[in-house]
Amino acid sequence: MMQSNLPLQLTSFIGREKEIADLKLLLLNAHIITLTGPGGSGKTRLSIQIANEVRELYKDGVWMVDLAPVNDPELIPQVILLSFGLRPTTDQPLLEILLNFVRSKKILLILDNCEHLLESCAQLCQELLCQVPELCILATSRESLAITGELIYPISGLTLPNMNIEIEKDTRSLIHYDAIQLFVERAQAIIPDFNLNAENGKIITEICTRLDGLPLALELASARINVFTIQEIETRLNDRFSLLISTHRRGLKSRHSTLRTTIDWSYTLLSFNEQTLLNRLAVFSGGWTFDVCEQVCLGNGIKKENILELLTSLVDKSFIIVETSGRTIARYRYLETIREYAIEKLVEGGESALLCDRHLDIFLARAEEAAPKLGESYQQLWLNWLEGERDNLRGALSWSLQNGPGSQHIEKGLRIANALVRFWEIRGSVQEAMTWFERLLAQTDERISSVVRVNTLVFASFLAMFLGKQQEAFDYGEKAVKLAEEIIPENKPVLTFALAGFASGAKAVGDHLTSFKVGERVVKMLRETTENSFYLGMGLLGQGEIAIQLGYYDIARERLDECLDLALRDGDAFRIAHTLNFLGDLSRCEQSYPEAQNSYEKSAVLLRELGAQHDLASILFNLGFTYLNQDEIKKSQTLFKESMTIHLSQQNKPGMIECLIGFAACAVKSGLFRSGIRLFAASMAISGQKDISRWLTTQKEVEKYFGIAQSKLLKKELQDEQLAGRIMSLEQAIAYAMNLQLKPRFEEPDKEEVESLTTREFEIASLIGMGKSNLEIAAELILSKRTIETHVSHILAKLGFSNRAQIMRWAIDHQLK
Repeated sequence: MMQSNLPLQLTSFIGREKEIADLKLLLLNAHIITLTGPGGSGKTRLSIQIANEVRELYKDGVWMVDLAPVNDPELIPQVILLSFGLRPTTDQPLLEILLNFVRSKKILLILDNCEHLLESCAQLCQELLCQVPELCILATSRESLAITGELIYPISGLTLPNMNIEIEKDTRSLIHYDAIQLFVERAQAIIPDFNLNAENGKIITEICTRLDGLPLALELASARINVFTIQEIETRLNDRFSLLISTHRRGLKSRHSTLRTTIDWSYTLLSFNEQTLLNRLAVFSGGWTFDVCEQVCLGNGIKKENILELLTSLVDKSFIIVETSGRTIARYRYLETIREYAIEKLVEGGESALLCDRHLDIFLARAEEAAPKLGESYQQLWLNWLEGERDNLRGALSWSLQNGPGSQHIEKGLRIANALVRFWEIRGSVQEAMTWFERLLAQTDERISSVVRVNTLVFASFLAMFLGKQQEAFDYGEKAVKLAEEIIPENKPVLTFALAGFASGAKAVGDHLTSFKVGERVVKMLRETTENSFYLGMGLLGQGEIAIQLGYYDIARERLDECLDLALRDGDAFRIAHTLNFLGDLSRCEQSYPEAQNSYEKSAVLLRELGAQHDLASILFNLGFTYLNQDEIKKSQTLFKESMTIHLSQQNKPGMIECLIGFAACAVKSGLFRSGIRLFAASMAISGQKDISRWLTTQKEVEKYFGIAQSKLLKKELQDEQLAGRIMSLEQAIAYAMNLQLKPRFEEPDKEEVESLTTREFEIASLIGMGKSNLEIAAELILSKRTIETHVSHILAKLGFSNRAQIMRWAIDHQLK
């Protein structure tokens, strides 16, 4: 796992030597430091710079979480987990997952832009610090979090020269002041031959001083160097910054007013249409592309043919940042401070609700456009697009929840959520998906379209099943069928989909026969009512899976082969991968291991390409058992380790427990029977269920390897190891399994061979295996050498060997002691 996610800084970091020295020293003892100051004072850049300089002190890494795009406090733990590279897929509370992940780690966590989530951030930080002794938090906010133990470090402007002294001495020395250096370097980025000299030195110093050396203010001012002379910029400061002069000299108001004045000044330089577009763009979270900008921001003076010119102008004037490197489509974003300013202007202009509605409609249309594409050959492109718009989709879902139960907004939110289910599933965000569904369903009533409600309940059933919420999966499926039956015969496809949800729910609670019977009805209805091969393919896939569970192997192969043909025709890589997985399961059940290996390996390649890490972990687990059954223990262990690593990154507890089974089987296969029994016992105790896995193939492996280990141990040994395993925590069991040193595979002593040897002969064979000569054995057993030679000849005869070396090899292979 990577040890940092700090963003690469594309412009030079200037100054802050004192602040960096202070904070590096404070970090040695403080558990939480909050950098406070106005927007644009450089808190984020400073925190990144400090983190880069102290990262070696934190063995588990330095991690940055940007909270700026997050509008919903409930998403804070989810965003932090994603920043760690985790994608939770269990039903555990997200805070509990987060605490479990960081509890034993030494980490520096940067929480950037906390001000709009202040109370929630404060509560979370307090909880984390109380339970994670080696955690250090570096927060940035416009005000303190106000929690126990917090050290507040205010950030002001960059260093400035004394107007009356330094300028008179030597103009060239001005460049050593951070504010001057920043202004000059940024101006040179626009006009390369711009230089600090005797003619402009005093004017530049005046500009920097009256902007209080605030980095963002300097960035905005220097960006005007391509449209104004230095003298004109200074003049405009005289015209527009009377408040700035008053604040700087009297200290009567916060430095936030300084930044606001700077932005106000820059804002007044824009045309009316530029201002209007800037305000409207604030509706986007996490950036936008040009095409959605065209659709959301039109009207009241903004024409489609003018959008490009206006947006380009905003980019040129540093209000908007454009990202083109490594992209096929340019993406635009605000500095967050500018976005907040624009949001206020949008609200003042009375357009906020209108723009949020447009934003919701656009991303509803885009999500529903993407949904069917996720079952076709270009699904990877659509997955990537949805990933890039994740924050905007969250914003749209959040807005849909703002207008009360039964509203059109709720219905639109439900439709977005329904459209995103496959995206969330493939990209391992099932827990987030379930959270949105639960919140939307809580505000759903009979005023919402029956079709939308049925679809939502079915998708909720699928998600609950993925998360192991068995009864919830069944309940959602049952509700979907009851509701669908109320609108029959008008909409038979809706009933078909509802029955698919019910079959899924029945499978979740272990009623495989009901699931199979309902599934057969679904497949029949799909053949009669739809030409959509995706839904028929998914129905066949579900039937193939459940037929394996029931032992209907011929039916399973028939359904899965047809499903694979349809998926290949559609180019649906995710469906192909899942079908190959179940074909691998079927081959394993039939003990056709090379065939299983081939299916699993093809599936793994596809899932890696899709970035479907959760499903990949399951395939690697299956592949591990396939190799184990072909006596490739080391390869099997490597696959279980990779699978476990993915499950750990996603905090997927059921997946971790299944991997413990794999490690247990590896131990048994290599002759470490006690370790195998301990891990089997630990996995069963931690799962809290009679059946550790709901998959028949895995259950068969458990029975097989547990039975082998059980037969090789004495009753007391078996009980001792089971007790040791039952008291293990999940963390202890994982550490034990991941560090297990497997021995080369050996053959167990044949019972008849062992029983044919006398106790003395068995003892002598063991000593031969230790490399001892007949004379050494005689001395150790206090017997004559001739007696030992007689025993050796008897051992050779009984085991059918011709020389002493064969006895040694036999003893080593059977680990005689």
